[in-house]
Amino acid sequence: MGLEEDCRSVHDPLLGTVEVTRDLVGRRFTVGGEGLPTASITRSATTAPVREHVPIGTRRAADLSLVLDGEPALLRPSPGRLSRRSFRVRVECGGSRWLFTPATPDATRLVRGTRYRGDNELGMFTLDHDGDVFAEWSQDIEVLGMTARGLRPTPSEGVLGYLLSASFGTGAQLVLAAIFGEGGEMLFPG
Repeated sequence: MGLEEDCRSVHDPLLGTVEVTRDLVGRRFTVGGEGLPTASITRSATTAPVREHVPIGTRRAADLSLVLDGEPALLRPSPGRLSRRSFRVRVECGGSRWLFTPATPDATRLVRGTRYRGDNELGMFTLDHDGDVFAEWSQDIEVLGMTARGLRPTPSEGVLGYLLSASFGTGAQLVLAAIFGEGGEMLFPG
């Protein structure tokens, strides 16, 4: 394994050891582990420029292919512009649908279904500056002596969350924070 390939192991409390491998030259990201299904996203050889702030190099669906547990999946990333909604990624496979949607400037939630309702969140993911992915799975909530059970991801959903985090990054600024934060000096030079 050379400098062009990076493999990281993460101990996940629900999934066990998760292996995240990034082929930075071939732009292929793979996630799996002992007893876990394998998932991968590959960027096709294209003449389109590589977007360096997107780990996989693009958000164009036509340039990407996703395989989840041996089955091709439909991958639909939004373009990633100013709004948080524009950083969403939708996935469909085997009759199931998931939404990977930014929740904070640093974290993105994986939800079962096509939109976030609060009761369908599987977990929150963060990607640090070194490229390590961290998952925080939904917890049980106790209110007035009653327990609402948090959703438990299937192994396929777990590796999908790690794969989307490694491939697209996590989190997004709110529109105003993006405009007045880093871009503010361009709009209002000192």
